Amino acid sequence: MTSEMTVSQGRADLGAVTSRAEFGGETTYLTKHGHRAAAVVPAASAELLEQLEDLLDARSVETALANLTSGKDERVPFVRRTGKNAE
Repeated sequence: MTSEMTVSQGRADLGAVTSRAEFGGETTYLTKHGHRAAAVVPAASAELLEQLEDLLDARSVETALANLTSGKDERVPFVRRTGKNAE
């Protein structure tokens, strides 16, 4: 289940928002000026996202090291996973 509210509403109702995330598994998107700016998610969801990011980072490092070992000098571009480019 998901819901949406402004940051101001979320600030005023933070206890209830976090309880719904913790006990109900609900994601609440916080909006600023009509667009999603942040989310309150269950801790397990955030932890899973961190594990997936770590896995992707480890694979990128393995690829870069393999290229370096084979003599292939290749630049690895920086990839931002936050903000508007995250999709």
